[in-house]
Amino acid sequence: MSSANNRLNEVLLELPKYKSQWQSYVGNPYVRAYDLAVEGYTRETKAQAERDRTMAELFVFGASILTGSVMMAAFATTSVRVLAGRAMLNVVCNRNLNRTFNLLHAGATNKTLMFALGSVLDEAKKVAGNQVKKAMETFAASAPVASAHTAINYKTRIEDFVNANHICIHDLVQGVRDDKQISETDKNRMAELTKSFPFCNPPAGRKIDEQRLSQKMELLFYMALVLDSDRLVKYVPTTNGTLGGSGRDMEFERSAIEQMPSAGDYPKAIHPRFTGKPLQPYEPGQRVEYDNIGASIRSRINTLSMATGNGSFYPEQNMAAKLFIDPTGSTQLVKAEQIISRLETEARPRQLTEVRMI
Repeated sequence: MSSANNRLNEVLLELPKYKSQWQSYVGNPYVRAYDLAVEGYTRETKAQAERDRTMAELFVFGASILTGSVMMAAFATTSVRVLAGRAMLNVVCNRNLNRTFNLLHAGATNKTLMFALGSVLDEAKKVAGNQVKKAMETFAASAPVASAHTAINYKTRIEDFVNANHICIHDLVQGVRDDKQISETDKNRMAELTKSFPFCNPPAGRKIDEQRLSQKMELLFYMALVLDSDRLVKYVPTTNGTLGGSGRDMEFERSAIEQMPSAGDYPKAIHPRFTGKPLQPYEPGQRVEYDNIGASIRSRINTLSMATGNGSFYPEQNMAAKLFIDPTGSTQLVKAEQIISRLETEARPRQLTEVRMI
């Protein structure tokens, strides 16, 4: 057997170890941290219907912000496709994932292949184009995934993702080894290229502080809740003898706001304009209102915000004010967006093979 084939066989022997390292040191810690974050989140948010509506989205939201490695960024990229709810989370996830890959200069259309082959993908194509194509086709072939908010669902999906990358690289290396059309020089080159594959550079040990990751992830869940608390209310003032009574506004539309607080087109208050028309004396105005987050949730947000180095989220209130006055407003929405951006910046890997302490 040629020396090039020996080198490729050595790569094949190492792949199962790489797979185990990615699963044990990155995938499983994420799921355990998520499970712990969900426990805290559901303890504070009592409404079952609201949990059911949002929880299936929140792991993907957390994973897309707290990437820490190209593996989690690539996993989140595939998972964004199965987000079941708010357009706002889609916007945030895609924005942050694109920032991550742009920083890594990973411009490939298929982001998931960046975890398998990394920045040497184009060079691998030059060495063994047909084998790369075959491996990519196998990698891309997948049936629809059943998505749920449970930890076991995300654990198995991450396992599937790691396994798919393992199979992709295994098929590529094996195909190159067995391809008689590829020269000894190019086979040696492929063996050398595998050293740069992100998949072949797993962490050598645990790098994720699961307790701290769970705190950041739970805080992100609440930040999503805050960002989803604003409502655009369209209304007209009533006059004597009209529905609603004198001095009260009549609302006729209340809708969710999809724009982020920093967006230039975020809705602004517009006062109703008096027209004097008999049946419609006012043109409708609009204002932004906010859902009541709840005293216990606000307290938990403050605790997590300070524990993760983001300072107090809500202003100081006495006991009576905490129970009856919810200060959630534009200031808190802006803070929520800033915290998301700050956590994303801290967690973003700086190179394809890096796994950051999150």
